[in-house]
Parts: sequence; C-alpha cells; structure tokens
Amino acid sequence: MIQEYNQKSFIFGIPGVIMQVVGNFMRNPEGAVTGLGLLISLCGTALLMVGLVFYAKAKGRHPAWCLFAFLSLIGLLVLALLKDHSQASEPAE
Repeated sequence: MIQEYNQKSFIFGIPGVIMQVVGNFMRNPEGAVTGLGLLISLCGTALLMVGLVFYAKAKGRHPAWCLFAFLSLIGLLVLALLKDHSQASEPAE
C-alpha cells in the first residue's frame, strides 16, 4: 500500500463519514431531511469520495472505485477488502 495516499485518504475520508452521519441525524422526526442536514450530508459524501480516491490509489486501483462512497460505510468496507495491487506492497528482493 502506498502510505502517502493512505494518509490522505484518512484526512478526507474520516471527516466525510462523520459529516454523513451528522447530516442524517439532522432529520425531522417525520424523516424529512432539513436543508442544512442535506447540505452537510452531501458535503460529507464529496469528502468521502475524495478520501476513497486516495484509498483506491493507495491500493493501486483506479480512482473510479471512489464511487462506492455513495454506499457510505459499506463502500468503505468493499474497498478495504480489495486486494492490494500497488507496487509498494511487493516484497523487495
């Protein structure tokens, strides 16, 4: 795994997940999403997408894998379970 990209993925991904959770909790009791809650949730999804771009790059994958951010934590789990294809993970001879 490429450590530089992995660190950047945490910098963007963790606040993104937190913002998604906060945005979802800002609903009315009837389940309607308030404008501010929707905005926070969308910004959180965008941050998570950026974080997953870096995480996919850290694993040597195509950045399009970031689209799993729309599945929130499930998408993060999918990416975490993917095999590492980066050159940095190969043992040195």
